[in-house]
Amino acid sequence: MFFKSPKVLVAAPLAVAIASTSALAVEPKKIELGGGLTITPLLDLEVGYDDNIRGVGIDDESSWVTTLSPSVLLEAIDGLNLYQLKYRADARRYHSSQDDDHVNHSVEALGTFVFNQRNRLNLAASHYRTESVANTRFTDINDEFSTSKVGAVYGFGVPSATFNFDLGADYTWRRTDNSGGINRDREYDITGVNGILYYRVSPKTRMLAEYRYQDYEYELSTSTLDNDRDIALVGITWDATAKTVGTIKVGYEDRDFSHASQRDFSNTFWEVDVTWQPRPLSTITFGTQKGSAEGETTANYAKTTTYDLGWNQRWTDRVHSDVFYSFKEEDYRGMDREDDITRAGVSINYDLLRWVTVGVGYTYYDRDSPIAIRDYDRNIYALNFNFSL
Repeated sequence: MFFKSPKVLVAAPLAVAIASTSALAVEPKKIELGGGLTITPLLDLEVGYDDNIRGVGIDDESSWVTTLSPSVLLEAIDGLNLYQLKYRADARRYHSSQDDDHVNHSVEALGTFVFNQRNRLNLAASHYRTESVANTRFTDINDEFSTSKVGAVYGFGVPSATFNFDLGADYTWRRTDNSGGINRDREYDITGVNGILYYRVSPKTRMLAEYRYQDYEYELSTSTLDNDRDIALVGITWDATAKTVGTIKVGYEDRDFSHASQRDFSNTFWEVDVTWQPRPLSTITFGTQKGSAEGETTANYAKTTTYDLGWNQRWTDRVHSDVFYSFKEEDYRGMDREDDITRAGVSINYDLLRWVTVGVGYTYYDRDSPIAIRDYDRNIYALNFNFSL
């Protein structure tokens, strides 16, 4: 689904959704508007206690937090073609720090066109306006960013064919909404292209070869972080084989910086996403990725390795639970800093009615960093209500 992640703009591997304390379990009812057009409204309410809202190791601050999240999905189906438009708002109130109250907005659009058995096209666009209270660059100023993205993926081939391929292109704008030039050095544009060739080795298994290219151009004229990123991968993807669905990709990543003061970078790159269903009511997900992320003024990039594990269990027709664990290593280049980030949690949810789910959850964060202000623990307790029609 496009609305899971903007990564769908490029022919991405199977998306594995690691469970969260706000996982939606209600069964939304679509309202028929006529002409094949439907609308699906949703409302999420979360009341929680966060003992370190800023994610810092010095002078941490706690608060009760109330989040109200209305969303609406417009959807139209015309034969094999699909059109979607979704808007969501997340209004957060910090009861002990009302200056941090804010509303995040997101708009996402998707058009899927199936011309015939062999030819299809996905067009997508998104815009996100977000404000972050935790892990901000300056502990007394929230990071505010607007990110827009447009993209297209052309696919050729039928599932039963020996060869299939996807070709994609996208463009991303990232801009700060902070005043006074704050975060200007984090503004950039990304031009990306992607291609995947699939080779079917059995009815449910395909080998693949993939190439990705991204051109990062920073808005600040004095920035030395402009770079080209190349990723080459080979792998395998399979559907519903021995109770699993998954994709494994392994390859190489290369970053070539335009400015002579920055060192170029090459590294092993991998992506693994696997879903295992040992029993009909039990689902286990595993994901891992190794690569790099954009840096900042004092770090030209960060080498990252992430591991995610999730378990969803439906105990009865109404009761289900989610458990998750995530570990991430961040090795910053250009500065003496290596961070280990652990995130774990559990939630129990009860389907009170077809259109109402109530849940309680706990999330634990731990960041181990040589930077004192970034070395912290964080505990979040939450009560969730999910409503639909």
